[in-house]
Amino acid sequence: MQATLLTIQETIMKLQENMTKNHGEMKTQMEEVKKEVRKDIQKLDEKVGQIQEVLQKNEQRLQTIEKRMEKTERKLELADERMQERYKEVENSLIQLEMERASFYLHFQNVVETKEEDLTDMMAETIAETLQREKSEIINELDEVYRVYTNYARRFRLPKEVHIRFARKKVSDIISLSREEPMTYKGKEIITLKQIPKRVQEQRKDYHFLAARLNKNNILFRWITPEGMLVSWQGKKVKIDTLEKAKEFYAQLLGTEELSSSTEELESASQDHQQLEKNGTEQEEEERKKEGRPQEENRIRTRAQTEARNYRN
Repeated sequence: MQATLLTIQETIMKLQENMTKNHGEMKTQMEEVKKEVRKDIQKLDEKVGQIQEVLQKNEQRLQTIEKRMEKTERKLELADERMQERYKEVENSLIQLEMERASFYLHFQNVVETKEEDLTDMMAETIAETLQREKSEIINELDEVYRVYTNYARRFRLPKEVHIRFARKKVSDIISLSREEPMTYKGKEIITLKQIPKRVQEQRKDYHFLAARLNKNNILFRWITPEGMLVSWQGKKVKIDTLEKAKEFYAQLLGTEELSSSTEELESASQDHQQLEKNGTEQEEEERKKEGRPQEENRIRTRAQTEARNYRN
């Protein structure tokens, strides 16, 4: 019995020794594992730090690139603005040149055509009678005389228009301004038109919505070159030379009425711009009266006025 107890005690002691030994080994292994984990964590920290440095450098590069792009965009915007300004200057110069060239021309509508007509002789005689001058003197002032079959003449079945280029601009002014009675040929009234360059006509189309409203409100205005109009408003001269100004002035005329609510009305009015030039002519006549300049003959009509007259007849 006693031997058995001693055997059990020895076994227990061996177990305790083994457990102690195993515990020490496990502790050692745990320490080694902890060291390895710490090393791995340290390596990860180093890699994260490197990644952060790379990200920071990339962010700095992106900021630098963005600044360069902003500078480039500003330069491009400035270059575009300069190009637009230059284009506008060139376009205005072309308009001035075209208006100067057009000032030598007059168009005559409703001139009866005859077979084998001597157009230069016939027009010189008609103009001479109107101006009460010698026919030979007028012939010397005519540079070119020819007929043109225009869309307007075709639409209303009128004779071809007679286009005359005068040798001197002042002769054209005399015919335009000093005539008190309309020219006639074979009992037909001749309608005299100033030549307006197509480029100017296209620009004025953008302002037809305002011109229609001014005509409706009986507000005097006249067209100006290269672009826009001069409006007599509340005792002042208002220069409108951009579409933004035109829209603002139109909104001012409408008062509290919104611009968008009248878009359809404006479009229909602009298509039927029968008297867009009429108020401009009246405005010029009013200014000439104040300044003592000779009065312009109201028989000179624009194509729109002539068309309106034919519609009424």
